Amino acid sequence: MPELPISVQRFLALRAGGVAHTSGLLACMAGVLVVCAWLFGGPMMTAWAFFAITLLVLLGPMVSSDMVMKLLRATPVSGQNYPVLHEMAVLLAKRAGLSFVPRLYLLPGKGVNAITTGKEDTTIIALSQDAINSLSPRQLRAVLAHEIAHAWHNDTQILMMTDILYRTTWTLAMFAMFVFIFEAGSPPIWLVIVLATAPTISFLLQRAVIRDREFAADHGASDLLGGPDDLIDALGHIEQINRRTLRLIPYRSTEPPALLDTHPSVTPRIEALRNLPPPFAGGFFSQPRP
Repeated sequence: MPELPISVQRFLALRAGGVAHTSGLLACMAGVLVVCAWLFGGPMMTAWAFFAITLLVLLGPMVSSDMVMKLLRATPVSGQNYPVLHEMAVLLAKRAGLSFVPRLYLLPGKGVNAITTGKEDTTIIALSQDAINSLSPRQLRAVLAHEIAHAWHNDTQILMMTDILYRTTWTLAMFAMFVFIFEAGSPPIWLVIVLATAPTISFLLQRAVIRDREFAADHGASDLLGGPDDLIDALGHIEQINRRTLRLIPYRSTEPPALLDTHPSVTPRIEALRNLPPPFAGGFFSQPRP
């Protein structure tokens, strides 16, 4: 497969762009939804689709971060058992200007992994046991800084929005195809093609948003740490650990295509970190917060 132009790679967040372009990707996802809704029912269906999205966004926070941890079978990390980890979280949250300190949880399973969920004082950062056991203190601090940057930028809410847009697009497109094919007789072939490809386009854009937020969180972590060196070291070490650990699992023996992955590959992430201009004086956290 030929390599995509650099501008396309940056738009799809296969490489870091000069400025985070999440809003543009979200606008494209909304545009795909508008096309599906308009083809199916005109302006009335479009209005109903966005009403449904608004309702889902309002109901989304009802799914608590504690419930997410229960679903993942994660357990709280005790400050008595991991005092240094808790101290790292407090110092990084203070440095980022957060009014809260994320709660820490332990994820089951193999491999180095970390996730952030929740909003404001309900924010939880969950780390895998391999992350705590296999990373040096500086590497672990870099991982925490990356997750703190996610929390600062409300990435949980952004990713919830992409999920709602994608699921709404998929549902609407599939229902419209069913109606047109089984009730309207023989719809134009272009209509079937548009409705059939819309969910895939929306899915690829959703993945691009997720990768874009990873690049942004790397930038934030670099500012929190006073430079990218610790995060670069952590990314390289995590890659080695996960390749060695997950190679034992048959269905993870091959990497997914870059367009389908939720994280950019390590090489462009490290390249983007090395290209960040010094000094690292917290410029990321001087931006307006969402």
